[in-house]
Amino acid sequence: MNRKNITANFDMAQLLLDNVLVCLAYAASCLIYQSLMGINQFFSHFWLFLIFAVIFTLAMSMMQMNNITTFYYTDRIITKTLYAVVVAGMTLGTAVFLYKTIEPSRLLFMIFCVLSYGFVTFGRLFKRILRRAKVGNGYTHVIFIGSAEALFRYESYIMKTAMKIKVDRHIDIGDLFPGDIGLLRNLLIRHSANEVILSSDSCDHKSGRNREILELCEELGITARVILGICELPNSNHFVSSLGPYPVVTYHSVPINKVQLFIKSAIDIIIAACSLIAGAPIMLITAICIKLDSPGPVLFKQKRAGCNGRTFEMYKFRSMYADAEERKGDLQPLNKVKDGLMFNVDNDPRVTKVGAFIRKYSIDELPQLFNVLKHDMSLVGTRPPTLDEVEKYSPEHWRRISIRPGITGMWQVSGRNNIVDFDEVVSLDKKYIDNWSLGLDIMILLRTVGAVLSRRGAE
Repeated sequence: MNRKNITANFDMAQLLLDNVLVCLAYAASCLIYQSLMGINQFFSHFWLFLIFAVIFTLAMSMMQMNNITTFYYTDRIITKTLYAVVVAGMTLGTAVFLYKTIEPSRLLFMIFCVLSYGFVTFGRLFKRILRRAKVGNGYTHVIFIGSAEALFRYESYIMKTAMKIKVDRHIDIGDLFPGDIGLLRNLLIRHSANEVILSSDSCDHKSGRNREILELCEELGITARVILGICELPNSNHFVSSLGPYPVVTYHSVPINKVQLFIKSAIDIIIAACSLIAGAPIMLITAICIKLDSPGPVLFKQKRAGCNGRTFEMYKFRSMYADAEERKGDLQPLNKVKDGLMFNVDNDPRVTKVGAFIRKYSIDELPQLFNVLKHDMSLVGTRPPTLDEVEKYSPEHWRRISIRPGITGMWQVSGRNNIVDFDEVVSLDKKYIDNWSLGLDIMILLRTVGAVLSRRGAE
């Protein structure tokens, strides 16, 4: 995107209004505090307002709440304003606690945060109501070029968002003959249009009429906007961005929020490292017991399919005899999962005595914490399949390995040993991918602890 266009949709008036409302919230909180405590703190704690306002403004800007194209969503006003207040309050509170230079009144601080949220939210919602009531002037007059269906969708959007846009004329591009742009020129001049909205379903790349329209707008100094055609996919979200100077529509069916993914990775590393340190005695005792129980290595290493099918070496404590992989073919007739897409048999004869115990309490999976530190796996994700299982996948199965696999997941906490239908496993994995959040990960981790302690679903 050209640097000149970075702030093209930036609403400076809204930013100033928000800060005025935060200032009023500070004045009101000081008055309330003075009436309760009999102390005037307005000037002695004015720095509190200044720092809070800066952090709040940055938080709102990062969430594009000063963007004129996203301002009018009521749910965003309510939730994202709250988020910005919480971020500003926690950041300022943490800084005061760490530096301990000036100790503001906690009561004043709490009243200020609550009033700031109330004032800004009310101000934005009231502004929205005024726009819906069509109060004031300043409408953007546009000529819309596209199909009647596209115009209906566009006008429906305008009604919902209360944007001050008035469609003065609708033109079907079929009425414009190739090479004859005079009709549109006369309309633009006669209607004193501010903008031309060109729907992508009307763009005719072969005739070049859309280029003629854009060149005409450039000649007359009228802003032209082209609405991108967006396909709606059942399992994907989409957003519009830019790649250099080119507009790009991005579709994604997996989580790509970099902030949340960073937090997830940080949680993985912290918990994995702490668990390895705390569990070192258990792992040492387990290794000794495995070595005494049966010949073979302590660790079982196996190639697994990770994110998007990339292979990695997964670690587990060996819970079977050393020749378990060679004997696996003989047990295929007993496999409870059809088509061999997973392997699950009752009373597996390859499991050693120590192996049965460490499986019951999921101790055999502790070495996978090293996979988490290596970034091959996550604490929570989908089950990493073996390479021979992936070879049997149908296209609809592939999406379950579109994210990093996890030590635990929806399938594991739903009673893994009782689920023998692979399609149900895939359904649980897709449900996790489609509904992923940090809160869901925490819930699964807590349920995993309960499942391990109760030995529910253990193999």
